[in-house]
Amino acid sequence: MSEAVHDLGALRALREVGRQESIAAAATVLGVSQQALSARMRTLERAVGVSLLARSPTGTHLTEQGRLVVGWAEDVLDAADRLEAGLRSIRSGVSRRLAIAASQTIAEHLVPHWLVELRATEQAADYAPTVVELTVANSTGVIELVRDGKAGLGFIETPQLPSDLVTTLLRDDEMLVVAAPGHPWARRRTPLPLAEREAGSGTRDTLTGHLAAQDPPLSARIAMELGTSAAVRSAIAAGVGPGVLSRLAVRDDLVLGRLVAVEVAGAPLIRRLTAVWRPDHVPLAPEAARLLSVAQRA
Repeated sequence: MSEAVHDLGALRALREVGRQESIAAAATVLGVSQQALSARMRTLERAVGVSLLARSPTGTHLTEQGRLVVGWAEDVLDAADRLEAGLRSIRSGVSRRLAIAASQTIAEHLVPHWLVELRATEQAADYAPTVVELTVANSTGVIELVRDGKAGLGFIETPQLPSDLVTTLLRDDEMLVVAAPGHPWARRRTPLPLAEREAGSGTRDTLTGHLAAQDPPLSARIAMELGTSAAVRSAIAAGVGPGVLSRLAVRDDLVLGRLVAVEVAGAPLIRRLTAVWRPDHVPLAPEAARLLSVAQRA
């Protein structure tokens, strides 16, 4: 198993097979023969001890285990890509630096993919590589870092947008009520009434505003306050109580059955992910503008 984890090339190849849903198509993208790629996938499957690919006359698809492995490998591959990009910039002696700040969910689940896409965009256009320095903070902290000029670009999750900064919408993020499989809510056969929702995550501004807008207004009962989404997920899975978290943050937990999404009555709870920067930074520096464009496209 240790050799398989260290073989980043095999993990990249597995990811590409999953994207293309075909050994032949993935081999073309990777620039190798179909036979060589098939052999590498068989070696990877033997090393990890589980079936990663399901082969059929219509193509080759990731198994459930394969999807999990690829999902876990994303952070590793993204980190390796950033390392390679940084080393290339050091060797070339020419690079641009960009300080950014992002709130936790965005930093953990979106920024790594943006940085890989930014690198590919810059390589394709033959631009000097950008070295991105990321600071992770809550949304209020991100806003302050941008105001103080310590971050040229910020990414926040709060609905309370700063009036003194330029803001632009990136995407909507669905918030889910989740509970441990043994919690009574996980066995409900009818949607959970909105008045029963509890809070247990760092998304308080969104949740509080959503509840306050109901008729009659509602408020959350807070069972526990924790500093990270990982800690919240662990507490919920341990049975401390239900919580509200981003679908991005609980995706793997839902697949693995550690948490259960609870159907809730009424409209979905949606928050907006937003980019912010100082008005005196308009227009944005080229490297910041490229990253913002990547984030908006994603």
